[in-house]
Amino acid sequence: MAAVESHGMKRAAGALAVCLALVVPPARAVDHPCEVDLWSAAEKHLSGGPLTWDLPAVGKWRVSRRAVGGRIREGCGLGVIEAPLSVVRDVIDTAADFDQFMPRVLESDVEPVSPGVYLNRQILDMPFPVEDRRYTVRVETGVVETGAGIGWRARWTYVEGSGNVRESRGSWTLIPLDSQRTVVVYRLLTDPGGRLPAWIIDFTAPRALRRVLASVRERVLGRK
Repeated sequence: MAAVESHGMKRAAGALAVCLALVVPPARAVDHPCEVDLWSAAEKHLSGGPLTWDLPAVGKWRVSRRAVGGRIREGCGLGVIEAPLSVVRDVIDTAADFDQFMPRVLESDVEPVSPGVYLNRQILDMPFPVEDRRYTVRVETGVVETGAGIGWRARWTYVEGSGNVRESRGSWTLIPLDSQRTVVVYRLLTDPGGRLPAWIIDFTAPRALRRVLASVRERVLGRK
């Protein structure tokens, strides 16, 4: 009799588990902003939010690289700047001043195209014996619904034939963590071309990403 009751309880427990599996939806995977392909569609919404991204400590940057089908991997830096989004945006959206604080930028000129769109011509100081790099990118800026909240984004693509690089594309995405802190996502794929092998570019890229992010943070805090 006890064996029959035990068997019946197991069957009931199994049926309950099946019912719960049907009723309770599976947990939705959380996207990381450095893993979403922003170039596959006009806008890609994230399923998570800043508090689910394992953000680094203030002043630190989490940098990663991922293959995107070319000889150079895309780099991404994630961190927090302790300033309102509007202040961070003003620094990033003033590309004409990049030669004042961005690493290796010798010259940076801006030519407006339309509201929120401009051409940015840059000259980069490259280490000997590499020739300095010259190129123009088309930048599109504006408010964006990221899926993690209303933010701001600047995205750029290389203007073919404008310089001596193979590729340059990337984006800045800003999302308010609160009124005084901004999540910064910086993505970049740059192939300077020339005789530089891909492994050297990939090896030096993480340090270069951190230098850019640190320079932006320093500029922002100086304006505060």
